[in-house]
Amino acid sequence: MVEIAFGVLVIAAAAVASRFSQAIDLVRFPLAWAGVLIALDGLARLRRGKSPLARPADWIACCVASVLFWDVFELVDLRLKNWWYTGVSPNALAGAAFGAVSFATVLPAVRLLLPDLAPQRARIHPAVLGAIGALMLVLALVFPRYAFPLAWLFLWPLCEAAAALLPPRALPTPLEAGVFWRIALLGIPLGLVWESLNWRCERGWVYTVPFFEHPKLFEMPLPGYLGYLPFLLEATAALALLDRLRPFLTGLKGAAAIAAVLLVHFGADELARRQTVVSTAPYDARGVPPEVVELERRTHMGLARAQKVAESGWGALSDDPALVRLWIEKAR
Repeated sequence: MVEIAFGVLVIAAAAVASRFSQAIDLVRFPLAWAGVLIALDGLARLRRGKSPLARPADWIACCVASVLFWDVFELVDLRLKNWWYTGVSPNALAGAAFGAVSFATVLPAVRLLLPDLAPQRARIHPAVLGAIGALMLVLALVFPRYAFPLAWLFLWPLCEAAAALLPPRALPTPLEAGVFWRIALLGIPLGLVWESLNWRCERGWVYTVPFFEHPKLFEMPLPGYLGYLPFLLEATAALALLDRLRPFLTGLKGAAAIAAVLLVHFGADELARRQTVVSTAPYDARGVPPEVVELERRTHMGLARAQKVAESGWGALSDDPALVRLWIEKAR
């Protein structure tokens, strides 16, 4: 109980302090998620008597895998452009490090939330699963406006297929366990926590999902929360795959795997910086008209765009029309 209470205190402290300090608000998300992980670890110990991430090596493996797991979505979003980042550090190295720390929280949170699972079904042939996952990915990339929901499905069969090629260990995949809703429904509370900690954050993200701009809960369009259901299934499959890969990634092989993940992350972050980052912070507002600064702080569109709007109106922007509609809404 003490660990749970401390985790909740960390979350609350980060949320309150961020209202009084821009510097803290810029790192609110990973600070708050540190509290979430502490609380979830305490909850896991309370329920089971022990944590599924009992050793430092468990945390390291899960966090590193989590960075790679989320970077896959970042690379897909370069084509979909369903979410955009605001308030990113002007320093590329610092921005990438922030992203790595934030992405590292995803799979550990899922692992701590998961109930005990046991294999119940024979494994499906990996070739079939791999083909299904690959087809989903291709459709999402070729028809991003209409097939974008498949971006939240394709990793599940791909991870299931890869896991099926390896000897089973303690954690089964969702298909092997034959449990779907019990896992998937955990995505709703996790998604609500995720989105709430991003709400009005100086360093955060906004969505422009086709056909689903409104209504919203926090920054996420309401139908978007349904995406957290398959997301939990693919995260669980990814964790099962990690469980089976770990015996092969010890010593120098493990260190090489970590180095490879970091190289992929920094490359993905550089691509995202060019395409899906819309503003940086902190910035120097000295000499900038107050109305321009106010517009930027309402919209997080970046000082240069805010200056252009102040001088020539919204029609002067050449950005994605959905982003411009979002900024106009926030400006009002």
